Amino acid sequence: MNPAQPSGGGKKVFIYGGLLGQGAGAYLASWLLCRELESMGYAVTCFAQTVAWGGAIPQFNFRIVTPWVRHGCRWDWPGRCLTWQMRRMIRREKPDFVFCLGVIRQTRYLLQSEVASQLIVWELTNATPGNKFVDAEAVRLLGRCRAMLSPSVAIDENIRRNHGYQGPILRLPFWIEDWQQPVPETPEKFTADFIYLGRRDEEKGLRELVRATALVAREFPQVRVLIAGPGSAEPYATLAREAGVAGNVRFEFFASRADMMAALAGSRALILPSYHEGYPLVTLEAAQLGVPFVATAVGSIPEVFGASGAAVLCPPRDDRALAEAMLTLLRESAADYQARRQAARRVFEKVSSQQSIRRTLEAVIDYLRTER
Repeated sequence: MNPAQPSGGGKKVFIYGGLLGQGAGAYLASWLLCRELESMGYAVTCFAQTVAWGGAIPQFNFRIVTPWVRHGCRWDWPGRCLTWQMRRMIRREKPDFVFCLGVIRQTRYLLQSEVASQLIVWELTNATPGNKFVDAEAVRLLGRCRAMLSPSVAIDENIRRNHGYQGPILRLPFWIEDWQQPVPETPEKFTADFIYLGRRDEEKGLRELVRATALVAREFPQVRVLIAGPGSAEPYATLAREAGVAGNVRFEFFASRADMMAALAGSRALILPSYHEGYPLVTLEAAQLGVPFVATAVGSIPEVFGASGAAVLCPPRDDRALAEAMLTLLRESAADYQARRQAARRVFEKVSSQQSIRRTLEAVIDYLRTER
């Protein structure tokens, strides 16, 4: 294996991921798309400004191109340089497919160029107005791309309504690595009743989670809530002390994905009280482990999980509704809880298993081959 050279000898695929690794979000989306297309026999080249494995470098057989210029982030010289390199290589190597992950600034540079009509743009957010992860100038240029990829009907609708895009939208749900292992046994003793995994910020509904925990503790005084992820814990720790639940809420940061998944597997339920979401990968991580969850009914969550029995959904920004959803899980019988675990795993097998993703990617490729 030589990561400096493209794999395979057949069709070529270029992917602008920007971020590449085994972390979360865009890092993981880039890594999994590169790896899956490579396994399908394509010669894959990934263009990435930041490569972060968070541990041992995994085995892979695709080429990674990083920017020649590494400084000047204020003016985005690394991003400009990398997209220039990509345009140059597109003209020289003539790849069959060119994917751009995210409606971001670097995608804008490519949409402004002579290669725009070759780009297949995968929307990684919920495509809402003013989204901090979406470049407004790139949105205005989306009509120049070849097609867009979207993970759900809900995000399709936002792309049409908020981005004003009228071209073809192809379905490509997000996915996580399929371990192809049986669901772990239910722990004899949970390490937490509810675990939150994600950034610690206001839009994730953590203040509502702390206040809801205080309501739940009236009936279940020993309820345990673990808030894990990057960001300051102090605002939420202060609120927990004020609400009288400092002993019920603890904070942690997991240094590795393995530690995070172990904590998730040992918890009764995931909890995701966000004000808005797109297609959160953490719900798939929970489903893979057979861990049910409480979440707000935002983004793609109702579409993917609403009728499955794997989740208890509630409106965002509502302490009492969130507390009642938490109580639903705590009050239910062991048999009902096991049914939720099985339902969660069924959702994973339907939308994120290796077989389902392979079929979906093949359908996308077939369309792109024939639409011209």
